[in-house]
Amino acid sequence: MTGAIKYLPARTFVAVAFAVFGFVGLIVWGEYSSWRSQVARIEADLMQTAKALVQHADDTVDMAKFPLAALITQIEQERGGPGMPAKLTQVMRRQVDTTPWLGALAVIDADGKMVATSSRIDAGAANFSDREYFVFHQSSDTLEPVLGRPLKNKLSGQWILPVTQRINNPDGSFGGVALAAFILTELTNFFQGFSLGSEGSFLLVRRDGVVLARAPFLQTLLGSSISSDDLFTTHLRQRHSGSYHFVSSIDDTQRIGGFYQSERSGMVGLAAVSQSEALATWMKGARIRWMSCFVLVAITGFLVWRWRRQIMLRRASEALLVAREAEFRLLAEGSADLIQRFNGHGIREYLSPSVREIFGVDAEAMLGTHILENLHEDDHDAVTQVMTRLREGSTRENMIVRRKRADGRQIWLETTLNRLPGGTGGTDIRIVAVTRDVTRQKNLQEELDALANTDELTQLANRRSFNIHFEDMVLQAAQQRTPLSVLMIDADRFKFFNDTYGHAAGDDCLRAIANVVRGSILRSKHLAARYGGEEFAVLLPDTNGAGALKAAENIRQRVAGLQLPHEKNPPWGYVTISIGTATFHPARGDRLTTAELFERADHALYRAKNSGRNRVAAAEQEAAMATGRPDIKSV
Repeated sequence: MTGAIKYLPARTFVAVAFAVFGFVGLIVWGEYSSWRSQVARIEADLMQTAKALVQHADDTVDMAKFPLAALITQIEQERGGPGMPAKLTQVMRRQVDTTPWLGALAVIDADGKMVATSSRIDAGAANFSDREYFVFHQSSDTLEPVLGRPLKNKLSGQWILPVTQRINNPDGSFGGVALAAFILTELTNFFQGFSLGSEGSFLLVRRDGVVLARAPFLQTLLGSSISSDDLFTTHLRQRHSGSYHFVSSIDDTQRIGGFYQSERSGMVGLAAVSQSEALATWMKGARIRWMSCFVLVAITGFLVWRWRRQIMLRRASEALLVAREAEFRLLAEGSADLIQRFNGHGIREYLSPSVREIFGVDAEAMLGTHILENLHEDDHDAVTQVMTRLREGSTRENMIVRRKRADGRQIWLETTLNRLPGGTGGTDIRIVAVTRDVTRQKNLQEELDALANTDELTQLANRRSFNIHFEDMVLQAAQQRTPLSVLMIDADRFKFFNDTYGHAAGDDCLRAIANVVRGSILRSKHLAARYGGEEFAVLLPDTNGAGALKAAENIRQRVAGLQLPHEKNPPWGYVTISIGTATFHPARGDRLTTAELFERADHALYRAKNSGRNRVAAAEQEAAMATGRPDIKSV
């Protein structure tokens, strides 16, 4: 009997020690998971920021093509004419005055002398034949705009980012260079609109590793090459976007960086934050939690020592259970996150006091409620599947769901669910869930997505968004065997409109056309986008050719009904549009790629323009005429 009395406290001590180590292990695992979640959120935010920056740079560079194209067209029209430099100067100054992001336009002849410029600073005898872009175009036949290295403007002394295009003589020989210059500080000011802390930095790099811009501004880095850095030698070879941790070669700061490479231009954006600064808030909370855990472990050790002095196993076991419950509650009540405990049926058995801050109700009111209560109905299936996996043996699950607060406001919640040891399986289990409110992060992500997919002038979808939806809709139409129609819309003689009324009036005209196009879309699945310049595109799923013609004619008539003055658009004298339509009919055996369907609509648009403008033409008309079926007509 005496030996049994001595053995029972020893068994109790081992059991309690095992529970304590398990509890500490759970805390350590929870802290590690919390740290990984925090780092993952920072990395995701940085990748989204880098993506937004690169897309902004892409859009800015792409927009430079329009003034360059207009400038070269003007040169070809005025070549050899009297007063050509004065006319070019007038055109360039008008374009620069109506384009905030454009610093200057200039034309340089084949000898490197400046023919005309929008700048009011006298170029004097300055020669630009030593510039990298001049040497490149002198030896290259390409007529596409080229993004050059950042450099200092010889006239103003400002740092600029040049976009240049070769000018050919009538015989095809080199005739000079057209230059569009962005003021680099405008680009870095946009970068600094994103908050990355006092030690954060942004970097914009060309596909070959040449540094185009940095914020904070660092002159010595501009134009240098970082192609030998890990970003280019390792990470970009594996994927076009991602994150990594590195030590900055500039200030030796340990940083977390998110990068994104444009598939369109190859430009790379890197958004980075100081690791210590980004994790400072988490570390502050972690120290408090670690101190609490240390205190709890110390208390537990003291209790275990006291319990070893007890003789009866039942009394020691009951004391141990009470102490463990007290430890759990002390930890939960000291945490800013909501800690909940569920049984195997998904019924709440415990909630920490932070439920008042997150859900807007007291813990007592939530006891006994089901995990699905007040969740968004679209998330019910996902939560049910998580609970099923936990009952079937999974020890850890994560989920992000929407829930309605007591005040009716919807919030986003990130929850980590851990299955506690013990139980026989099935519904005989206990689950601890750690929940935090991530509504702000979700809203920020949605705002960045909207910024990356919306045209700033018209507030329609931009070209990038159109291309993404176009691919998805063609695939969906092929799978569901339903028709898909495309409308390509172009403002008639819009260049003359700009030349006559100015670019500000041109912007107002484009907004008016965009409002008509937006107002003509009747279904939520339809998509209207500004494709570029004065071109618009509309995707009409579940719409056949006749429906597309009807929608196009409605848009054409409504634009004409605006009666916007356009004296250079005879015979009407007001703004008109031409529209080309094309329809994909999988049920009729059509097998088209997005490029082929778009090309059909584009050809129909040019047929409408060549037929007199202010009209609608259908790609199906050409196909019908080619097969001897003239029953398909354009409006």
